[in-house]
Amino acid sequence: MKKGTIIKVSGPLIIAEGMEEANMFDVVKVSQNNLIGEIIQMEGDKAYIQVYEETSGLGVGEEVVSTGMPLSVELGPRNACNYL
Repeated sequence: MKKGTIIKVSGPLIIAEGMEEANMFDVVKVSQNNLIGEIIQMEGDKAYIQVYEETSGLGVGEEVVSTGMPLSVELGPRNACNYL
């Protein structure tokens, strides 16, 4: 897993350093609360992350962990094509 540390919180946007191994559009889990976010920009080892949950209470120094996978959702059963 790719781990980093929050260095700035500005509303739903956070910046984390130490994320050089993460990639654009990776889903991340923020803090011990496992808030869900997505990397929207990379600059060196800094990741700019859009958090999709309430960020009040987050602070500098908290951990960010990249899942290494993009945001995705299953829209139907896998065998839905069999019904066409």
